[in-house]
Amino acid sequence: MSMELPQGRTVLTGNEAAAVAVVLARAQQIACYPITPQTLIVERLADLTAERDDIVFANLDSEHSMFGYALAAERAGVRCFAATSSQGLLYSHEQLHRASRERIPLVAVNVNRSVVAPWSLEPDLADSMSERDTGWIQLYCSSAQELLDSILCAYRIAEEAMLPVLVCAEGFLVSHTAETVDVPSQAAVDSFLPPFQPPEDWLLDPNRPRAFSGLPEPNDYATYQQNVAEAHDLARTLIAEAASDFSAAFGREKVASLELSGDPNADTAIVAIGTIGETARELLTDDEPPLVVRVHAYRPFPGEELASVLEHVSHVCVIDRAPAFGAPGPLGEDVRAYGVTATDVVCGLGGSDVTPDTLRRALAASGREAIYLGVEA
Repeated sequence: MSMELPQGRTVLTGNEAAAVAVVLARAQQIACYPITPQTLIVERLADLTAERDDIVFANLDSEHSMFGYALAAERAGVRCFAATSSQGLLYSHEQLHRASRERIPLVAVNVNRSVVAPWSLEPDLADSMSERDTGWIQLYCSSAQELLDSILCAYRIAEEAMLPVLVCAEGFLVSHTAETVDVPSQAAVDSFLPPFQPPEDWLLDPNRPRAFSGLPEPNDYATYQQNVAEAHDLARTLIAEAASDFSAAFGREKVASLELSGDPNADTAIVAIGTIGETARELLTDDEPPLVVRVHAYRPFPGEELASVLEHVSHVCVIDRAPAFGAPGPLGEDVRAYGVTATDVVCGLGGSDVTPDTLRRALAASGREAIYLGVEA
């Protein structure tokens, strides 16, 4: 018998909140391959879907085949879900490109974990950041509540833009940390998230045999890629609309692309992603508090919105939790691409602590390329 779905205010870890969101979203196919630290997501989904005849739970033999299964399920008109971490996401690299270019609205959760070498089970964002150009929308969460809410929004965004969405949360810091989460009712979610109804000419149909993803002429190939880029432009609007509609439907604020904390007229700003954005809010009680900008939607990158927010700021410090050896970190590079002069500081790699004092050190640093900060003695 399947586990009962919780409702209302309850204590959940981030992984449990993700599993609950997937069931509430009425996913019909669960593509599973466990890997630390996301394993509890698929374990809890197995508990929640046991003996249900409206959900197929499929154990696959690798992350690569897991994504292949999920993409095929979507092309059959079925709402699907997958989850992975670290080396598993990297192993699936070619499937990620395929998903966006075939316009497959799959939602997957990546529980961020450092990549080898050396071996690590601790979090940083190197795994998903290294996949930032595969064409997936990327949303980064800083709490279990935001993870649950973002998965519900992700299905709506994905199926309207016809693009895959990767919802990211740092391993252990979010995935294994328990907090009070407000779980909406199934009826409320059904009102917010309509059934999956993809275009008929996109579906695989044995009664209408056609060829997909064949060998096009160069100009046709380029047109396919242009279509993906235009879909990302549309997604900017869809992310904002989904957040607004979610807030209205469920009575709590939903971050769209950016979350701003502190004085918007501050002369100094910190730009960060994920839990570091939450840590940065502790600086708001300092004598000269910075403006804290947490990026939630990393792809499509909200560059123009970010540049407008930072237009008056004289000192911008970007905090990257992922390396980009020989260049500024991924977030720092994107911020600078929109004309913002910023110091890029890389810290928190391999799960190393990022404390308020770490961020104060980062604000005191300056340089043109990435500055790597270790753990304080």
